[in-house]
Amino acid sequence: MKRAVALAVLAGVLLLTLETGSAQQSAPFPFRASPDRVQALVAAWNDGLPYVPGEVLVKFRPGAAATRASVLSLLRGSAATRQETWIGDVLLVRSTADPESGAVALQLAQQPEVEWAQPNYLLRAGATPTDPSYFRQWNMDAIRMPAAWDINPGGGPAVTVAVIDTGVTTASQSLSLPLWTGSAIETVIIPVGANPDIAASRVVPGVDFVFWDGPVIDFDGHGTHVAGIALQDTNNGFGTAGIAYQARLMPLKVCLGHWDLQFMMSGSGVPGFLDPGDEGFCPIAEITQAMRYAVDNGARVLNLSLSAPIPLPLWADTMRYVVEQGGFISLAAGNSFEDGNPVEYPAGYASTIDGAMAVGAVGRSKARAFYSNTGSYVEIAAPGGSVRDGGFAGLIFQSGVFFPDFDPFSVIVPRFDRYVDVPFQGTSMAAPHVAGVAALLRAQGITSPAAIEAAIKAFASDLGTPGRDDLYGYGLVDARTSLRGLGATR
Repeated sequence: MKRAVALAVLAGVLLLTLETGSAQQSAPFPFRASPDRVQALVAAWNDGLPYVPGEVLVKFRPGAAATRASVLSLLRGSAATRQETWIGDVLLVRSTADPESGAVALQLAQQPEVEWAQPNYLLRAGATPTDPSYFRQWNMDAIRMPAAWDINPGGGPAVTVAVIDTGVTTASQSLSLPLWTGSAIETVIIPVGANPDIAASRVVPGVDFVFWDGPVIDFDGHGTHVAGIALQDTNNGFGTAGIAYQARLMPLKVCLGHWDLQFMMSGSGVPGFLDPGDEGFCPIAEITQAMRYAVDNGARVLNLSLSAPIPLPLWADTMRYVVEQGGFISLAAGNSFEDGNPVEYPAGYASTIDGAMAVGAVGRSKARAFYSNTGSYVEIAAPGGSVRDGGFAGLIFQSGVFFPDFDPFSVIVPRFDRYVDVPFQGTSMAAPHVAGVAALLRAQGITSPAAIEAAIKAFASDLGTPGRDDLYGYGLVDARTSLRGLGATR
């Protein structure tokens, strides 16, 4: 799915030829990627590749442990040059000697010991409060949040929601980072700041799976907006409101945006500007690692506002693991209706797993948003915003980082410490509405992910054709009736 983006007029392009040969530069914390992997990620970015070159995910058949090494010997290069990481029972293999991941996966999949093999594909990143910008949040009234807050005022700290996305900034400080400034790679000061409308006491330690070993920093803005819908502070006389405003946030960073990769590239000693037009990407391996980490470390609601038309058995396996451990999953159904309306994943597996829901988007009039995917896998609808349904006022407003401070088309040295009300549209915005309601149901004592899904479906406001349909699933999520109909009685 194309990640939801704020409306902005972008002009001008800075493009320089990528060169190599400069010394590596230091950063406050070690980068997650080796220089070789940074080179692979830059190649994926510049060439628009659907996967990370040289990386393959492999699931072996039961009893194949003894012959695993012989299967991997089919790869070019020696075993010493490969990196292997287990994600559950799936092996991630990295080999710089085999950059054509598609061909490598095909070769491995043909071996009798292998159940399946695929490249490490990339996803492309959906009580009336006193908050002064609440008047912009038509979406909260659309799902009857004021009445729902009368029943359950924002959940509670016993519920943790994992937002698996571009991150949510957890530190307020000035970072010294390597950056190409047009003539040299310099160490520059990058101010970063946590969202002032999410109390630090409600944020549990997050993990950055893709950028570095330091604190989680959102250099993109997508994860911050998504987290705000589900969890932003409410009734605090500041900014906008969030649904489960007393629950805890676990920020897990799995996506690389423009500035993440620009810093990593500069830190590897590679001069030049990245193409500022790419929206960034999220490797499947890191996403599935984060999903397992979330539920293994106490999160019982997971939000994934990420998708792409890439079916992969690993998705279904990981989703089943999360649900079996007690985690409910809300997933963006995709923004590709006008691009052929393909089934998007991991949401495409949700209809087969009780406790995971694929979420489509509606606009201000409650009609399906023009971009929102349709199909048998769509189970529920929620506000995603639409510029074609109410114009600018029809978008989803939430506290976010001030985009002109880091617009890659016009900024050379960015900053990420100033927050304003930011408008987005997409199923990325729809999914956290459902995650937030799920957190409220969990706070009411409904601990089964399947029961949470059943409540959301049973008490949804029917839209479109009577009953379930491919445009809206079971209808528009209704927070008030979901809580009153089932949650309030537990």
